[in-house]
Amino acid sequence: MRLVKLLEDYTRVLTDAISSLAHSVVRQTTSSAFLTDGKKLVTDLDQSVVALDADVAAIDYPNPAQTAHRDELRTAVTTNLGRLAKRLNLDYPGNEPALLSSGLTMANTSGTAARGTHDLPAPTDVELVDSLSAGCLYLHGKRPAGAVQNLARYTTDRALPEENWLVAVGGGREMELGPFAGGTKVWAKLASLTGSTSSPVYSAIVSRIVQ
Repeated sequence: MRLVKLLEDYTRVLTDAISSLAHSVVRQTTSSAFLTDGKKLVTDLDQSVVALDADVAAIDYPNPAQTAHRDELRTAVTTNLGRLAKRLNLDYPGNEPALLSSGLTMANTSGTAARGTHDLPAPTDVELVDSLSAGCLYLHGKRPAGAVQNLARYTTDRALPEENWLVAVGGGREMELGPFAGGTKVWAKLASLTGSTSSPVYSAIVSRIVQ
């Protein structure tokens, strides 16, 4: 039987993606129907990412001491992501729907990860389509073999560098983005992950105007 568990080490998450990932996990864990008292589970994570966001907003050009402090704040966020994953792995062993609903990354416990296969090719046939939820879009595509989770980057401001786009993660075949105001144009790209992916390979950027 395949062992299902969450990745517990988030130290390799890209610096610019830490806050977005943490906020996504807080939101998804809190609202999960598969987890008991999700809001309580993410209290420490929520507090740590709020502290990081406040520091980033307050200081545009940190000096060395401020940079070291910001690194400590980021470490606190990644540590709390790992603690949450460990807690969920203990509380929901093998319960894939519950673990996926947290928004955390699924670990790849197959032999391919042990052999060093970390990065997957980009998903194919990626597109944005209208969602049944008002103001939302679905992002979906064909995942390569071995994928355990999807990573999306999206924005409503194409002028932003792609590393500053919003981040969403999910384990299903499609991801709901939004809600956005009607008439908003959304750009997005998609990558597929194993439990040990270090350099996600993204699809071409797709776009759609929200109805």
